[in-house]
Amino acid sequence: MKTTAILDLMVKDHARLMQLLKIAESHFGQDIDDLMKSFRTFEWNLEKHFFVEERAIFTAYNPEYIDEGYDVFLDLSKQHSKILEKIQILKKEVGIKGDVDISKLKELLIKHKNLEEKKVYPKLDQEIGEGEKRFIIERINEII
Repeated sequence: MKTTAILDLMVKDHARLMQLLKIAESHFGQDIDDLMKSFRTFEWNLEKHFFVEERAIFTAYNPEYIDEGYDVFLDLSKQHSKILEKIQILKKEVGIKGDVDISKLKELLIKHKNLEEKKVYPKLDQEIGEGEKRFIIERINEII
């Protein structure tokens, strides 16, 4: 039986990222330096998460039929760009106002994580070989 190690690790990392965002959000309306520091910590960790997905996880999937499954990775990469763009906008607003509405960012993140956790990671855990899976897990552990 194949392990669900990739799914398990990435679900934990999604939870950690959401906690970092919650910490940043708790600083809204308080000291701007603490707010910016916590927001940058969230952003940095999210960028590392996206990096491991795009460089290790997404590249490991080689379906038998070329058109099978690749669309979801293209969609996820587009979501990464959209999320990072939204963060840049929010960082500018935070610097000016010290308080912003991050509900749209949260919506994007939840939609993204749900797609990965329900469709992408389970499929990878089932379809890629254990050797490739070990390689991916090593990359995840290096970044996270």
